[in-house]
Amino acid sequence: MKKIKLNTCAFVLKINEHKDFKQYMLDYIMKQPSNPLVELKDDITNTDWQHSYNNDRDYVIRFKNILSTYLLEVAEALYTKTFKINNMWYQQYAKNSTHQWHYHNQTNWSAVYFLELPNIECTTQIFDIPDNKIVYEKEIKEGDLFIFPANILHRSPKNLTNDVKSIISFNLDFDVVNI
Repeated sequence: MKKIKLNTCAFVLKINEHKDFKQYMLDYIMKQPSNPLVELKDDITNTDWQHSYNNDRDYVIRFKNILSTYLLEVAEALYTKTFKINNMWYQQYAKNSTHQWHYHNQTNWSAVYFLELPNIECTTQIFDIPDNKIVYEKEIKEGDLFIFPANILHRSPKNLTNDVKSIISFNLDFDVVNI
């Protein structure tokens, strides 16, 4: 077998509504029952991943409304006209929490919105298989949305800070190519 390195792209978008949405979202999470996810080597402090396909949750509806303009911008860059968010969930990582290497199946793109980002070292890491190394976008800041191909190996590294990292993640597909 021969490995071929292909160039691909990912996107980082600043969500202008971050300040207001962050407070809303953190208040929302505080009202939910705590739900850790500890499986295999993962240690996620709090998540609603088990409800990720429920698009009727208040924050999902509100966040989708915010996202639509940004996702249309990405769709245009991908030469498409439409997008569909398949599922959405939040995750929180306290000190020493982590989410190990994984892919997202049955979708084309994955997205991570950094609701709280205590340190640049806590950003999502990508594993470059042909070069056998970890890479991550050092320009990502709290309030940014990171969109990347779902078939790229990625993880949330161990949070070594005393502050919580909070994200909203979702899977999406783009369609109707316009070249």
